Amino acid sequence: MFNWFKSREERAKGYNVVPFPERAPVPLIEPPKSEQEYYSIGITSEGRITFKTGISTITMNRKGCQNLIEQLNLFMNQLEEENNE
Repeated sequence: MFNWFKSREERAKGYNVVPFPERAPVPLIEPPKSEQEYYSIGITSEGRITFKTGISTITMNRKGCQNLIEQLNLFMNQLEEENNE
């Protein structure tokens, strides 16, 4: 009835048998994604303000930073005026 002493090849030859795997499959584990920094704003030890984005860094004193803010506000006001026309 059953021939338990056949080799694996002999048993699989005449039957539709899927052999048992030799070792358990390794589960797919995704590595954790590293956190990516898009920009940073900080102060140096010399009291200057830094703005980093990508590979570019802007460093300026407080007066230069205030001047940049005023210029950006003026540019924003100009854009609003153009949109309202």
